[in-house]
Amino acid sequence: MTKTTHQRVSSVDRKTNETQIKVSVNLDGTGKNAITTGLPFFDHMIQQLSKHSLIDIDIKCNGDLEIDSHHTMEDVGWALGKAIKEALGNKQGIKRYSFSYLPMDECLTRCCVDISGRPWLVWNVFLPNITIKNIETEIFREFFQSFSQSAEFTLHIENIYGQNTHHIIESCFKSMAISLRNAINLDLRNLDNVPSTKGTLTGNM
Repeated sequence: MTKTTHQRVSSVDRKTNETQIKVSVNLDGTGKNAITTGLPFFDHMIQQLSKHSLIDIDIKCNGDLEIDSHHTMEDVGWALGKAIKEALGNKQGIKRYSFSYLPMDECLTRCCVDISGRPWLVWNVFLPNITIKNIETEIFREFFQSFSQSAEFTLHIENIYGQNTHHIIESCFKSMAISLRNAINLDLRNLDNVPSTKGTLTGNM
């Protein structure tokens, strides 16, 4: 169930046998957030996403963490992407494209985004196959994949170099945050138009 107003806000409820999730977003916020997924490190990453994108994000998730972190992170990605997609509405007036290079100590990561209506993830990020705070590092790709699919964004994330696994992961979230912040911003010179020669940014176009 999704509720959207004329403002750029949205809320999504998602319930399955694996997870129960409530997400709300305000695209024109100040980066306020309240994140509870049962995975503190993942919560911290979403907090970074909210803080640096200036999107207000509230997430409450009860997932089957007794199995692993996969369902929780994948489904949170889906619900968050869906909420942002719905909050964008017809995408009139947005800038649409953006990219960011994000340095974090020894690490440098690039994110490019197109709010295109065509979901696609390019993930050029090498992470050692280890566990950080009960999260297998390979699951972070599943979060971004699920997010890009439900948000219907084209998303390219590449870690150019880095050694510290925590820094690499965090830089992915922060670089996407900065890219989203710019891409969802309104273009004052183009407020009455959808930024596409097609006249629409809905899927399958």
